[in-house]
Amino acid sequence: LGLRNLDVISDCLDLIVQTRGESVDIDAVALDDGPTFELLRRGDTIGVFQLESGPMRALIRDLEPTTFDHVAALVALYGPGPMAANMHNDYADRKNGRKPVEFIHPDAEELLGDTYGLIIYQESVMRMAQKFAGYSLAEADSLRKAMGKKIREAMEKEREKFVTGVVDQGYERSLAVEMFDIIAQFADYAFNKSHSYGYGFIAYQIAYLKAHYPVQYLSALLTSVKSNLDKAAIYLNECRVMGIDVVVPDINRGRMDFHPEPDPDCEGGGTIVFGLSAVRNVGEALVELLIEERTANGQFTSFHDFVERVPEPVLNKRTIESLIKGGGFDSMGYDRRALLTVFEHIIDTTVKRRREAEKGVMSLFGDWGGDDAT
Repeated sequence: LGLRNLDVISDCLDLIVQTRGESVDIDAVALDDGPTFELLRRGDTIGVFQLESGPMRALIRDLEPTTFDHVAALVALYGPGPMAANMHNDYADRKNGRKPVEFIHPDAEELLGDTYGLIIYQESVMRMAQKFAGYSLAEADSLRKAMGKKIREAMEKEREKFVTGVVDQGYERSLAVEMFDIIAQFADYAFNKSHSYGYGFIAYQIAYLKAHYPVQYLSALLTSVKSNLDKAAIYLNECRVMGIDVVVPDINRGRMDFHPEPDPDCEGGGTIVFGLSAVRNVGEALVELLIEERTANGQFTSFHDFVERVPEPVLNKRTIESLIKGGGFDSMGYDRRALLTVFEHIIDTTVKRRREAEKGVMSLFGDWGGDDAT
């Protein structure tokens, strides 16, 4: 699930180096970063791994996270089980003092204090079994597995063992019965804590990049979904919301992928140039040929200059039509509609002349080669 997001993070870091000359150690970012938590509390998490759905953003605003533990808990709480039990709202309410924090027993506070008395992680189930019933770590893991699989016979066997263990530890039998019922209920959908913290860390890293390097991050994010029009539309809208201008895929300004042009005077921190390969009917191979010509011989001065210079495969009519419609030649002063009426004729005549010229050169060299041979 996190693979694309890891690529986005690494691509963003590369863009930060290219455009700002800064090297960010994303694995060592402060976990109490103010701007990151401000972004999270606002629910500005479109494009943030695990945290971008509408209901999740509503939960984030309700929770108002202030620590990394809260971010990890969000990953665990946003699932069918916890939400069906209203645990996500209970967690937010207890965290913000709208409901009291309650523990099944005072001795449980050291185990569940960081989750406001709620069992939201499988590891919490195991620690409760160790603390109150004297289980070994292996026995506690067997209990977790039995609860997760909902095997009635195994559960009854575990119940007897658990209750006996709690009593042997010096607690009341009534507490043992109540505790097992509660643990069994929560264990059915408790999340793996190490999994939640791992995913939470990726989410936090992305929130950090979005808060501090929005132009670079949104560029990398848009590139990652350039073949998914629905996702791209969502993130393009997010750019508009953030005040980041996304300019058309200009043949002189554009690169293979979306690229940031930072500007501290802009509301959103700069501009993003639309990636040429993200235009429909324009493949990466053709963009590579276009950019090679532009790099070797300078920017294109006109549509005619473009058609004369680029390799013939680039002059695929569907490709050129898409570039025109996308605004690729706007900066040269062309009206898109007018250019669409004449581009095919210009390509046809230019390609024909180029081929004749190439044929003539080949013929010349062929004749020269023949004379030389004699």
